[in-house]
Amino acid sequence: MVSVDLTGFTGDNMGAANGGFAFCYAIPGVELFAANNWNNFNGLTINNGAGIGGILATGKFGSTNVPINVGPGVAIGASSGDFADSLGATSFKSNFRTAPDFGPNSFLGFRTAAGQYGYIEVLWTASTNTFKLVSAAYESDAGVAIQTPGGGGAVPKQASGAVVALLMGGTALRQWRKKRRDQETACDESLAS
Repeated sequence: MVSVDLTGFTGDNMGAANGGFAFCYAIPGVELFAANNWNNFNGLTINNGAGIGGILATGKFGSTNVPINVGPGVAIGASSGDFADSLGATSFKSNFRTAPDFGPNSFLGFRTAAGQYGYIEVLWTASTNTFKLVSAAYESDAGVAIQTPGGGGAVPKQASGAVVALLMGGTALRQWRKKRRDQETACDESLAS
């Protein structure tokens, strides 16, 4: 897995001015295109020149498609769905529709022209037409699925039965030794008298 350096592209709408667009080439062989109210589009698309990659959406083409919020802990690979390379299918907002908010632990899945799978962690707030890139990564080998981070802090695992048995056994051993010492003390006292 290769982490993507998003330095300079994590501002609102990837730094694109209102009515404009921005480009990021941090993913090799991929142009990440961001629109900020550019021709009434707000969002991201991937242009890799091959027409076989793109961002996961509800369809490959069409202005009514929406980008898919993959979510945490999900594998992105060949069976994930349609990877669209059109802004009409992958933008958060257009003349035709607005995607629901993408809160923390929201991910867009993508595929490069070379067949590498990756994810972009992104926030989208529909009320302000604002998206932000948080992080991104991709698999270095083509055709290998990638899993989005699990999100949130690690949940402590419950103690296994073996650990519980060990703790209970230790407690029982301590109690047995204490009882035996008490009996020996009582026996010694009776012999002394």
